[in-house]
Amino acid sequence: MRDEFDEPQQATSETAPAEELLAPEAPALLLPQVPAGIQLLNRDFLTDVANIPDGSIDLILCDPPYGLGKDYGNDSDMRSGDDFLAWTRGWLELAIPKLKPWGSLYIFCTWQYAPEIFSFLKTKLLMINEIIWDRRVPSMGGTTRRFTSVHDNIGFFAVSKDYYFDLDPVRIPYDAATKKARSRKLFEGSKWLELGYNPKDVWSVSRLHRQHAERVDHPTQKPLEIVERMVLASCPKGGRVLDPFMGSGTTAVACARQQREFVGYEINESYCAIARERVSAVAATPAGRAPVKAGAQRQPEVQ
Repeated sequence: MRDEFDEPQQATSETAPAEELLAPEAPALLLPQVPAGIQLLNRDFLTDVANIPDGSIDLILCDPPYGLGKDYGNDSDMRSGDDFLAWTRGWLELAIPKLKPWGSLYIFCTWQYAPEIFSFLKTKLLMINEIIWDRRVPSMGGTTRRFTSVHDNIGFFAVSKDYYFDLDPVRIPYDAATKKARSRKLFEGSKWLELGYNPKDVWSVSRLHRQHAERVDHPTQKPLEIVERMVLASCPKGGRVLDPFMGSGTTAVACARQQREFVGYEINESYCAIARERVSAVAATPAGRAPVKAGAQRQPEVQ
């Protein structure tokens, strides 16, 4: 009988079958590698928030449960009404002190609760915009008792009037015809004509349908185009972004692509695995612009 601390014996033809001697050693199972500065945490933000120093975050980008009963593999979206609003106020109270004096916060929500959430946030922060995300949902019937809802509400808030905002990286280029129409001397040398115009507060970006190349296994995945616009405009390069409800990791992907630090929380282990794979795909591409669709094989998050 051998104790677990003894040196293992060498296998020989007398002590092991020939097929075992010839079998190759199984490779260790390795998780996809995540770049430095990107933290993907399979934890509950509400119980771990004390580990984030106050005043250390440039941008909070949050896409929490909407209170509509979606299935995220748990009961995280089973609250509704006053219970949901009390829970929302609770986690926002914990998150807001983490912002730097020039920090900002974006929050996705539904029109059913946007007025109450925005009213609460206006007691804590300065409201900059209400952004409407037009999901470009095609007309395919629906309710006959009201107008069909095809948008999400996004609140943009800041700690103070000195909030960080860089418009140039998110300007939308003019097409050739528009540039030609603005070719009079009055417009010569205009920065806005060369770099593009300021995105309006209605963002018409298609939702991620099932066949979309970016789509992964998450019921409410947001398009990278929207999230990346927020990161570029409201977090300086090298700054730090917090996502309390990381989901499939779209904000982490945006930060990895745009050289921002990131810390994200997600209680669903499968979603953490998707996020890790998506971010590792960015890290594995020399230009850091890898496709954002995750592969079929996923390993659980262990942080």
